[in-house]
Amino acid sequence: MNVSSWLKRIATSSSVARLDYELILAHALGKERVFLYAHPEYELSETEEKNADKMLARRAQHEALAYILGYKEFYGRRFEVTPDVLIPRPESEEIINLAKELKPHKILDVGTGSGCLAITMSLECSDAEVVAVDISPKALKIAQKNAKNLGAEVAFLGSDLLSAVKNDHFDLIVANLPYVDREWEWLSPELKFEPDLALYAEDGGLAVIKRLILATKQNLSEKGSLILESDLSQHEAIRGFAEQNSALRLEKESGLIQVFA
Repeated sequence: MNVSSWLKRIATSSSVARLDYELILAHALGKERVFLYAHPEYELSETEEKNADKMLARRAQHEALAYILGYKEFYGRRFEVTPDVLIPRPESEEIINLAKELKPHKILDVGTGSGCLAITMSLECSDAEVVAVDISPKALKIAQKNAKNLGAEVAFLGSDLLSAVKNDHFDLIVANLPYVDREWEWLSPELKFEPDLALYAEDGGLAVIKRLILATKQNLSEKGSLILESDLSQHEAIRGFAEQNSALRLEKESGLIQVFA
């Protein structure tokens, strides 16, 4: 079977989106997607066809394409991902844009996962010292590997939130913590393949964010900033909690909340 025939077969027999199955076939061939259009006559080996079909079956069961391919693009760079880490989201790139505007000298990434935020900030904010923490040893291994592959200098520490950096101060703390409420009706079926530890939190999804807010004040430098990622529906509750329980003030309405000391 050649490339053209495989693509036609899948187009008529699968519910998987065209872009996804094209990327799957290209990955099975060890080629870029453009190869499929440049060489539609290319004959798939038996192994290549079987691998493509297996990956397609996984995608049809709603497993995220990033886990199937083993990587995800973030801010123009390729990050290795496994089911031990969350898949980097395009909306998280706004954290990088904010960091570049703030020009911090010392940055902490809490719950680093794949390391996409810490590594990107290290590369984009070249004058900044970057520390990244995560409670998951498996996630830290992935983050360290990504840092090495991308040539980023980041200090990675095992830590439950700020426990490993109690005596340090940072100009910027960023956190994409678990904030998903299991009771939300709009949850994607793809989430079942991502790590629960990095996704879900009690108290309407806010339990871990509240813990961080309570702990952050002692680690922020004067006029330092905390940037949180959360669902827009949670902003009012986060704002109210911060105002009642800390001296932090919150600004910005988007997928992020920016907090200033």
